[in-house]
Amino acid sequence: MEHANHRRLTEQLRRELAGEVPSRPPFTVDAERYRSAEWSHRERALFDAPRIVAASAAVAEPGACVPVDLPGTSALLVRGNDGVLRAFANACRHRATRLVDAPCKAKAMVCPYHGWTYDLAGALLHRPHPEAFAGVAPDGLHELGVAERHGLVWLSRSRCAPDVGAHLGELDADIAALQLDRHVMWKQIRQPRRCNWKLVVEAFLDGYHIRILHRDSVYRFFLDAASVAEPVGPHIRALTARRALLEAPRDLEGIDLRLVATASHLIFPATTVIIHPDFISLVSMHPLTPDTAEYDHMMLVPAERAGEVEHWTKSWALIEEGVFQREDLWVCEQVQRGIASGSTQNLVFGSLEFPVRWFHEAIDARISHC
Repeated sequence: MEHANHRRLTEQLRRELAGEVPSRPPFTVDAERYRSAEWSHRERALFDAPRIVAASAAVAEPGACVPVDLPGTSALLVRGNDGVLRAFANACRHRATRLVDAPCKAKAMVCPYHGWTYDLAGALLHRPHPEAFAGVAPDGLHELGVAERHGLVWLSRSRCAPDVGAHLGELDADIAALQLDRHVMWKQIRQPRRCNWKLVVEAFLDGYHIRILHRDSVYRFFLDAASVAEPVGPHIRALTARRALLEAPRDLEGIDLRLVATASHLIFPATTVIIHPDFISLVSMHPLTPDTAEYDHMMLVPAERAGEVEHWTKSWALIEEGVFQREDLWVCEQVQRGIASGSTQNLVFGSLEFPVRWFHEAIDARISHC
């Protein structure tokens, strides 16, 4: 979070803890949004927005090739000898064979089926027995739109490079302040989950559940139901109070704000950036069906501390294996099972879950134009 915004929201959090809580009425969300094929189809357009697919550090060296698979997209990130990052469809132009199946470093990309060979800029260099293709123009790889910003790689579904700055709007400065270009990815997990994608996004917008759901994991670090948030265009900027805030001096000058309040950002539609005390989680959801989604968690750590294996292993075990897997994702699947039973027509949200309203309003505003 941009330092000024982090400080401002920390002061707001203090005021609300002292009793200055604004009135926020409860609201409901139609359960059909989580189980309807029609809703799922309409929401697909939301994912035309730029999507974070990697840390720039993962494709920093010339010749680096990193495959990226998302629902509906099989891409290949390639750093050229000219230093330019490009993205291609991960498919040979001959018979669509997958070219690269794991991160590697290469001088050229060779199709494992028939040997068609492409340079790092995607141009076709060689195809065996070219006489067999008389009259067929030698096309290069199909290029996709890609951009680098704030140490992250952002992919577009079109051939045009995504305008990440325009997409982030006022949140751009907050993401820049995280200095993610000085981070590397320590670990990543991607897996299908049996729930609608929105349920996971909502879980990260909700500070109401900390004392109950996270009782045996991170509740010892946090105050229950103590969070503030604000919309930033379609995105959301939020802050959750840690117990250390109660002991912090009145003047926060010189205080590491990450130790007293955990900031997070929802980058609309489905990426949550969580700023832990010494590392950052990027959690992205990708819809598969109305009741399934792909979950993607990238753990980014400061590059100069990447060698602290024991420390990061413990952090991963606590946050990913404990909080996210056994608590947040587990409970989202339980919610989906309840929705699927057909006994629930509306999900009820109270005043402590108010950011979820902004999330659904942003969805409505965008799909109404589709």
